[in-house]
Amino acid sequence: MSSLMEQNYLTDTSQIPETSHWDFVPTVIYCSAYGVQTFDALQQALFKLHAYIILKSGDIIAIKHFLNLKGHNSIFPCHSCKVKAVHGLGKIYYVPLHPPSQDCHERTLYQAAPLQHHKDFLNITERISAAKTKTKKAKIAKGMGIKGLPGLSHVRSLDYTHSSAWEWFHLFLKNIILNLVDFWTGQFKELGPGIEDFEIAPEIWQEIGKETAAAVWHIPSTFVCVLVNIANDHSLFTVESWCFWFVHLSPKLLEGCFLKCKYYKHMCELVEIMKITLQFHTPHKQLDGIESHIIDWVQKYEKYYYQYDIEHLLACTLTIHRLLHVVQGI
Repeated sequence: MSSLMEQNYLTDTSQIPETSHWDFVPTVIYCSAYGVQTFDALQQALFKLHAYIILKSGDIIAIKHFLNLKGHNSIFPCHSCKVKAVHGLGKIYYVPLHPPSQDCHERTLYQAAPLQHHKDFLNITERISAAKTKTKKAKIAKGMGIKGLPGLSHVRSLDYTHSSAWEWFHLFLKNIILNLVDFWTGQFKELGPGIEDFEIAPEIWQEIGKETAAAVWHIPSTFVCVLVNIANDHSLFTVESWCFWFVHLSPKLLEGCFLKCKYYKHMCELVEIMKITLQFHTPHKQLDGIESHIIDWVQKYEKYYYQYDIEHLLACTLTIHRLLHVVQGI
């Protein structure tokens, strides 16, 4: 570890806090700052091993608690950028690229939200600490989406806005794909198709379920476990099941099943995005193209499912917004 990095750490054990949000924080600080005597079998000598936490990934709930965030229901819910959420018909905030409008000609694309920086996070927590009353503290937290310093605030190697990427399988396999299936089967929070028609007929979905179960009979278990009838009960689907079904089976199973072909094409575009972002090696020059591909997919998603209607605003979940930060994470 470079000397520049080590200068960011405590150099006096008296500075180690006696209490913290998490009991292991003092130990983490001590081990990273002073090192642990470790034996090098190759050199036959002892050396000091320094361990630094530089990355923490997880789903919305994990990152929320890790960074001490207010959560998705705040005016600025994203810890990676300063996107301002839109208030729906209820008490929940959503993050569309386009604000809802009755007149399609009045729709305007929100300007690209500036990225959050570590110093922005620190400035907000300082404002919360300086607030004199609980009411003022709660108002700042509600508005900015941050409740205070994270439990690991004494570990100086962490950048709060860049060290906490979302896990790929949580973003795609535990959220976006399940939501799309709920849209297609008419089960997404009892939201109807609106002016569009993205639902698949029940009898067609039953056939898709039967073909799903039969499709893996002759595929070795090394590639995928047994898949049940997705139409009857997909609660038994693991993330592995969802990944195999969506990437390898759905492009064939769902072909010709939508009343409007654009929904099938939109689904296949997401399959392509998933394949690209799973590559072990991505040349830096390709990142801009990947980002443009994702932005285009999100804009189409809003047009097809959200439809710029305030009653459909709940389709604009934070997980859809987080797709826009996938390339940033790469």
